[in-house]
Amino acid sequence: MSTLLFWNCRGARKREAALYLKEVVREHDVCFIGLLETKKTCIGRKEIDYLIGNDWEFFHIPAVGLSGGMLVLWDKRIVSFVVKGTSSQMILGDLLIPSMGVWKIAMVYGSRCCKEWEDLWRQLEEGLKEPNPSIIGGNFNCILNKEEKRGGKRFVFSKGPREMKQFMTNLDFHDVRSIGPKYTWCNNKEGTSRIWGRLDRCLVNSIALQKIPAAMTRHLARVASDHSPIAIKLDEKIQVKRTSIKFEDTWRSYLAARSIMYHS
Repeated sequence: MSTLLFWNCRGARKREAALYLKEVVREHDVCFIGLLETKKTCIGRKEIDYLIGNDWEFFHIPAVGLSGGMLVLWDKRIVSFVVKGTSSQMILGDLLIPSMGVWKIAMVYGSRCCKEWEDLWRQLEEGLKEPNPSIIGGNFNCILNKEEKRGGKRFVFSKGPREMKQFMTNLDFHDVRSIGPKYTWCNNKEGTSRIWGRLDRCLVNSIALQKIPAAMTRHLARVASDHSPIAIKLDEKIQVKRTSIKFEDTWRSYLAARSIMYHS
């Protein structure tokens, strides 16, 4: 179990969110979860047991009123997580996986305010300056190109996307390939008012890519939220395509064919 999951669940108290989360954890062998927009000012052991079970430890940043809230959970039977830094937009820490060592993990909930975005990139640069395999996941609230949006106003490469791209260049982070639905968020409106966007993603640095060269994120089905959960597996294996060999019985009568078949 070495899969990380990030999800803007839009309310951790919803029964359908808890049911879906348990299903995803079981199906994808998840050991670390980052939940955004919990909309909870206080979360205790009882709520965590209901949400995911008593084998999970947690760290929570409260919501302000009914807005926001961030929660990280980790399966204490498999991994350990030490929080190293927090803000209103991120939780950063060291994830220790016995078979893979220490990974820097940051869960991000990007603000729509440009000034607060500057604070986020500065905090991440400070927290991720050490040469460790690192992953940043969550809801960035930012679209990087026109292909990541459908509907609504025309995409403009404004200050927000420029600063995010600059951060990725400065710290050598990469947006790895993804499978599943193209867009991770929908406003759920009808007709021409409907907007789709890729607001959620995982960024992986080059040191991490050396350990998981086949890295990819999975965009899962949108259930109980207008955002898709996104998952990244840390021990993703490179799939080798196998070529099939056709065999005709009559070939056995040719001496040369025997040698060819043996070496194949």
